[in-house]
Amino acid sequence: MRFLSLRWKLLLILFSVSAILSIASSYYFQHQLLLQFEQTRKEAQIKHAKQINGLISMNVERVRQLAATLPTFINMNHGLMKYDSPAFYRYFESFWSSFQIDMGVDNAKLYAPDGHVIATWGDEVHNNLSSHQGSWQSESWKKNWETILNKEVSNGLIECADTCSIYAFAPILQKGEVAGAFSIGASLADAVLSFKKTSNADLAIVFASDSSNIQNPLWGMRVAAASSPELLIPLITQVANVYSFSALSKKPVRYSDADNVYEISLVKLDTPHWTGNMQLIVIENIADDLAVVEKNSKQVMIFAMVAAVLILALLYVLLSIPLKRLRRIASSIPLLGQGAFQALRSNIKLHPHRLKDEVDILDQSAIDLSYKLESLEHEVIEKNLSLNNLFNEVSKEKDFATKLLNQAEAIIATTSIDGRILSINQFGVTLTGKNTGDLMYSDLPKSEFSALKGKLTEVASSKLYSYAHKTVLIASDQTSRNISWGHTCLQDDIKGEAILLSVGMDITEQTKSQEVIHHLANYDVLTNLPNRRLLIDRLKHALSASNRSGQHGALLFIDLDNFKSINDTLGHKVGDVLLQEVSKRLISCIREGDTVSRIGSDEFIVVLENLSTKAVESAAQVERIVRKIQQKLNLPFQLQTHSYQNSISVGICLFNELDKDTEELLKQVDIAINQAKRNGNNSICFYDPQMQERLTAYVTLERELNQAITAKQFVLYYQIQVDTAGTPLGAEVLIRWQHPKRGMVSPYEFIPIAEETGLIVPIGKWVLDSACAQLKVWKKSAKTKHLTLSVNVSAQQFLQDNFVAQVASAVKKNAIDPMLLKLELTESMLVNELDKTIATMHALQKIGIKFSLDDFGTGYSSLQYLKRLPIDQLKIDQSFVHEITNNISDQAIVRTIIAMTHTLNLNVIAEGVETEEQRQLLLDNGCYCYQGYLFGRPLPIDAFEARLKECLTR
Repeated sequence: MRFLSLRWKLLLILFSVSAILSIASSYYFQHQLLLQFEQTRKEAQIKHAKQINGLISMNVERVRQLAATLPTFINMNHGLMKYDSPAFYRYFESFWSSFQIDMGVDNAKLYAPDGHVIATWGDEVHNNLSSHQGSWQSESWKKNWETILNKEVSNGLIECADTCSIYAFAPILQKGEVAGAFSIGASLADAVLSFKKTSNADLAIVFASDSSNIQNPLWGMRVAAASSPELLIPLITQVANVYSFSALSKKPVRYSDADNVYEISLVKLDTPHWTGNMQLIVIENIADDLAVVEKNSKQVMIFAMVAAVLILALLYVLLSIPLKRLRRIASSIPLLGQGAFQALRSNIKLHPHRLKDEVDILDQSAIDLSYKLESLEHEVIEKNLSLNNLFNEVSKEKDFATKLLNQAEAIIATTSIDGRILSINQFGVTLTGKNTGDLMYSDLPKSEFSALKGKLTEVASSKLYSYAHKTVLIASDQTSRNISWGHTCLQDDIKGEAILLSVGMDITEQTKSQEVIHHLANYDVLTNLPNRRLLIDRLKHALSASNRSGQHGALLFIDLDNFKSINDTLGHKVGDVLLQEVSKRLISCIREGDTVSRIGSDEFIVVLENLSTKAVESAAQVERIVRKIQQKLNLPFQLQTHSYQNSISVGICLFNELDKDTEELLKQVDIAINQAKRNGNNSICFYDPQMQERLTAYVTLERELNQAITAKQFVLYYQIQVDTAGTPLGAEVLIRWQHPKRGMVSPYEFIPIAEETGLIVPIGKWVLDSACAQLKVWKKSAKTKHLTLSVNVSAQQFLQDNFVAQVASAVKKNAIDPMLLKLELTESMLVNELDKTIATMHALQKIGIKFSLDDFGTGYSSLQYLKRLPIDQLKIDQSFVHEITNNISDQAIVRTIIAMTHTLNLNVIAEGVETEEQRQLLLDNGCYCYQGYLFGRPLPIDAFEARLKECLTR
């Protein structure tokens, strides 16, 4: 095949593949046809078995019914006739011919009770009535005879002797006793012929025979009946000579005779008849079916071959043109090497059409390659010209580089291993004052120069590709200069010694800049104290030292009290001066080796080391140092023209365990300073683990509170407000937190945290919107449309710039009467930003909102701001109501508050009313509105509305 062209190789391969595929497909389809034929034969055998069993069962049933009815018929007409008399024989003989023809039976027999044949009719030979024609010959026949006599009608019996007939027996009764038996018999020939007609197959019935005169017996049997005896008997005889009966019993066999192919199979009777040794053989000529299968197989083979030829022809047609084009391309490719680009393009012509195949792409690629090579040829010519120009330019640049080397601001020298200068540029001569032959590193200490010489030796021996280091060099002007050196090996000189290229950069200014940057990164600009970064580094060292020595250390967090007021009143410049003075005094108070750092605006942290090994003694040492610092910083400061006396809060944390990292210590000391601030100005507080637990609980609750807002875990409870008659006036809205794990959380636990973290603002907005939505619901009923709702508002929420807009939007969105919405403010809100509070209240009053002053009397009660505030109602705090019945002071306070409200023309309501005595005292003193457990506990809306319904229906 190596001498064939590519086209013929492809064609041979395609022909081989097509031939293999056609042969494989033809064999596959032939196999499928044979499988289908075999399946059809199995179905035909099953069908034959069903037909034969059906025909025989039908004949058996017919004969059995005839046997059952015949004695009855005779008894009905001839009840006085004896069965063994000549009269009975003549009577039955007279209508036997018509009975035989009409009923389709072949013979009949009359038996005595002992089994002897009395008379026979039909095919059986008889002369006259005799006392016996035969008797049972064996015990088995005797048993069957007893069975027949004990039944009304026996099962059908098939007896195969010289003939194959169906027999049915019936006992003959005379005066209730068995006087004999009657049998009816019919040949199976009808069933055989019926099977032939319905199935187009032949049926032969054979039975065992002990006759000694049978020539060439069929497996020791003989044919009793056959649909076509002249054909079947010789055929079965031939088959018996080829196949054993056991082989025929296992599966059907096929026998070929001349042009015929016979399928021979045994059929087993399904009916439980006594059949003796009878066998049913089905014989069917399947030559025509096999011919059809063979014809179909030949057609499949011819079709596969024709398809293979057509496919091969089609492939030849499809491939001939592309292969010719490929040959043209292959013959044109050598033109590229000859530079005949135009000739190649003329040989390969592109065909302008939309669909392009691989050969078109190859054509295009060859043409593109010709253009590319042609372009490269031009570029090579141009490059040669440019290289000549470049050589000239390089020569010029060499001269320029020599000049530039001498003017470069770097020491560029060639040296020997011991540092002797072999050559040096002009900048190096000017900076170092050294020239060829001098030692470059003469200023280095002897030990340092020995180490350097060892490294330079390694570079010269190529153990190191290069070596970099820094040295201090005394310049020609006798100043110290920081030089960064880099050394590489150039070559050996004539003497065989290595030459090193040494380049030195003057990094003096850069080093100074790095020192400044390092200082700025680690020290506070204002106080020049270590900042947080350097503090953490020193704290790590202190922890390690404490762990090794066993001595305690301490962390002090110092915070200036009220530092913000200095910046606000005297300005930030004065505040900066104070911080600088504080840092100086702090440094004067600590020991050498301790660290003072500034980490925030007015926050300082001091690290004390080398304290006692005992915690108690260490705490005492720290306390003495802190008292000293406190005393020093409490002295007056002269801040420019101002004199200022300061106080500090100090948080303290001891340490001597390495397992506590810096972040943990800083967190502990931060907890301590926060506690110190809570204790008041000029306080000192040591870290307590319980502080950490409280802080952790606080942080956890804060996080869960954020989640509660998102997950909408809050619910509103309503506590009823009534007048003197117990008639509902409205309710106060109280928020509850339905925690998924903790259950119902009291507002006393989460409201303070919400106020500290600012979460009270979104919570308060949700309460306000929910209250307005509830008023909208109550508006729909005549019984509840007059009810008011009191909503508590925090200072943060109330002082928001858009709070008035929020309230107005909620009122407008729910279309409620704004006079039914009452905002409850606490007295503590009035201490700070009183003017802004009053302005907001007036703006809300214009909308129609009412105000109630909550917890009156417990805060900064002042008639001055009461006169200025647009208050509609005062609420007497429950702390006064609780002991009003037995506390004279509480009674006096309540009377004063009530009298003041009457004077100022304000409404008054008392909260926390729990007993009838309390309500009566309040009523006697002029308080006509109440709220408390006496009238109802805070309830969810469903329970509250049920309670409300009870009150309104009284």
